[in-house]
Amino acid sequence: MSQAQTAEDRNCYLQALYNEYQLLSNGDKASIRRCVEPDDLLITPAFLRLISEVMGRFNGTERANAAEFFNHLSQIARIVYVLPFAKPSGNSLGAVFNKQEVSERRLFLVMRSEYPQDLIQLRRLCQQCKDADMDGLKLANLLLYWGKDKATSEGSKRQLMKDFYLFNHQPAEEVVDADY
Repeated sequence: MSQAQTAEDRNCYLQALYNEYQLLSNGDKASIRRCVEPDDLLITPAFLRLISEVMGRFNGTERANAAEFFNHLSQIARIVYVLPFAKPSGNSLGAVFNKQEVSERRLFLVMRSEYPQDLIQLRRLCQQCKDADMDGLKLANLLLYWGKDKATSEGSKRQLMKDFYLFNHQPAEEVVDADY
């Protein structure tokens, strides 16, 4: 990903990806859901058509920037791999897992696994929580930097754990000394 792109540009491209995914035919969505691993999407016609349709939404300079963004197909494939379970707005992935009472044990399977098994496990957890309000944009931003090795995935996994454990936790109330 180019450092010249702003977070606003990235969110615009990710929103366009989400919107275009929603417009896919049921057959194309099913084709994407049937992929066993994220890299399987790279040879799936429905995925490539999706990227083409998203690119068609942009013109001029914006199209050139979008082309640079979508040129990293393996990163986009990781997002689309889990996209069937996202909603237009809602909570972060960790917060959804916390609210849905996903066990820590299952979450730690994701954290300790290597690519692609970590994303396969993550997708299963998302499927378990498919009726929850999982924010597609937050999910996409999390998966955008989820890499194929431990070093590049560490930040995303750390953010997932942080969201899981710190969701909806209020700071402890101060103890007031009472006079007896």
